[in-house]
Amino acid sequence: MAVEFHTDRPFVTMEPKDLTQTQVTLQGRLCRLEPFTEHHLANPEYLAWLRDAEVVQTLNLPSYLEKPVSFEEVEHYCDALLESQNDLFFAIHPPDDGGFIGTAKAGHINWFSGTADIGIMIGRKDAWGQGMASDALAILCTYLFADTGLRRLTAGVMATNPAMIRVFEKLGFQREGIFRQQDRLGDEYIDHIHLGCMKDEFTERSQS
Repeated sequence: MAVEFHTDRPFVTMEPKDLTQTQVTLQGRLCRLEPFTEHHLANPEYLAWLRDAEVVQTLNLPSYLEKPVSFEEVEHYCDALLESQNDLFFAIHPPDDGGFIGTAKAGHINWFSGTADIGIMIGRKDAWGQGMASDALAILCTYLFADTGLRRLTAGVMATNPAMIRVFEKLGFQREGIFRQQDRLGDEYIDHIHLGCMKDEFTERSQS
C-alpha cells in the first residue's frame, strides 16, 4: 500500500558533504580543533590515553576497560572515521604550542534529518579543569550549526560525570532522557544521561 505525505511546509533535504575532504581548522578561545590525521594516531600519547582507566572510564567504552586496547583496534576505528561520510573527527590542540590534548567527534551524521551525535575526550590530564572541553565543544557546535547546516545535536554522558553534564547544559543542551543502569563502571551499573540541543537553543554565551 502506498503512503502519501501531505504538508504545507517546504521539504528540504540536506546534501551530504564530502567529509573525507574536510580540512577545516576551528579556533576557539582556549584551544583549536584540527582534522585528526595519521600523525595524531602515531602519537604514543593517544594510545596511552585509551589504555588509561581514569581517562576512559567515563567515555562508555567498557571494552577498553576490560583489557588494554591494541594499536590495531584503534587504527581500525580511526580509519573508519576518517573515511566516513557521516563522521567528523578532530584533534584538540592548545593554542600556545603544538601539543595534542584530546579528540572531539561529530558522529552518526544524518544528512536527511540534519542530526549528529557529539563527544569529546580530553586525554592529557594536565589540561583537565581548564575549560578546554567547554571551549572545544562550543566551537564544534558552532561549526556544525552554522557551517554544515545541522539542526539538532545529541550527546550522552554517564551520570558519574556531572562536570561534563554541566558543560553541555551551559551550551544549551537539555536533558531528554535517562537510560537507567545503562553503563558499567567496575562492579556498578550507572545511569546514562541523554542530552539534545536544537540550533535555536544553542546559547549565545557559548558562541562568544
